[in-house]
Amino acid sequence: MNLCVTEMAWHQNCCNPEQQKLEMKTMRIRNNLGFSLGELITVMGIISVLAVIAIPNFIGWRSGSQMQGAVENLRGDLQMAKLKAVQENGPVAVLFSGNGYRVFIDNGATVGALDAGERLFRDRQLPPGVSIDLFNTDFNGNDYARFNNRGLPEDTGNVVVDSSSGDQRIIGLNRLGRININ
Repeated sequence: MNLCVTEMAWHQNCCNPEQQKLEMKTMRIRNNLGFSLGELITVMGIISVLAVIAIPNFIGWRSGSQMQGAVENLRGDLQMAKLKAVQENGPVAVLFSGNGYRVFIDNGATVGALDAGERLFRDRQLPPGVSIDLFNTDFNGNDYARFNNRGLPEDTGNVVVDSSSGDQRIIGLNRLGRININ
């Protein structure tokens, strides 16, 4: 028998039962590296059920957080208007519109309106789905709040903020300038 060295090594490995068992295990492991179709369909079904449960809750949470953020921004900007009125030693107004509001020094010809030459401190747009209800927002018949040079409001009133999900917050301003959120 005239076998070369490599053929002899192959012949020994091929006829060795231990080596054959090891090769069979290796082949089984190689064949099990992926997922079966049934496993993939099961996992996709579980993910789909979780998504159906979670997405509406996530959308509601997002809408609520946008509303809360807009109300807190408005409250902070009303506080800033009070402080700016004292700092500037003159009237500062917050003019409300359906989708936002403006904070400015109100020392021009038209009270409660942004005239040429008046300094604008803030021009804030509300996030999508949040709006100011101008019909129910009222400061003694005006759509603006105005603070005098001592930081006191000229009129008491409420700003009504609505969300597209039906939530409503009322920001009240009393005679002493205290801002309440209901």
